[in-house]
Amino acid sequence: MQDSKYLLKSPEITIVPSNEDDLWNSDWIISLRGGDKEQIGTASFAGEKALGTVPLRVELKEGYRNQGYGTEVFRLMVSWAFERKSVYEVTAVTVHENDKCVKALSKAGFIFRSSDGPVETYSVIKQKTSWTGLYVMIGIVIGCLLGVVSGNLWVGFGIGMLACLSIGASMDMGAARYRANVTGKRKH
Repeated sequence: MQDSKYLLKSPEITIVPSNEDDLWNSDWIISLRGGDKEQIGTASFAGEKALGTVPLRVELKEGYRNQGYGTEVFRLMVSWAFERKSVYEVTAVTVHENDKCVKALSKAGFIFRSSDGPVETYSVIKQKTSWTGLYVMIGIVIGCLLGVVSGNLWVGFGIGMLACLSIGASMDMGAARYRANVTGKRKH
């Protein structure tokens, strides 16, 4: 299974799905990279999924907790999930008294969202796209080149900036519409 196309790895651990045909509902095997490559736990996206939101559960064997492995697993799994176009939020639940899990979630970028008695929900949300900024930078370069070629720096700069700004804004609006369609959450 180490040659899986879904292999996730850090310097200390590897994570591979136990069933590549059902990545969202089967366990992912967490193993140490060095030495005997012992399995130290499992991770899973199994559970109730909402529009654009998937749950994440991580379970480490007792001897491997509080060593940074949990944080690394959360980071790797969230990163993998966010590579999927339709995933915008990853949630995790834990009991309030599980300080080690709360610490691992916080270090991995999760934020407390709600509690239901002793059970707390944390989540991390995918960053929104920001093509506009990139295209403004491209517009500056193109505008300067157009200005030099046309002999009028300000006209070339203006044309380059307007064209690239409109392309970037259009791409950001398209991404925002797609996100709203997937998650059902519209901007108010």
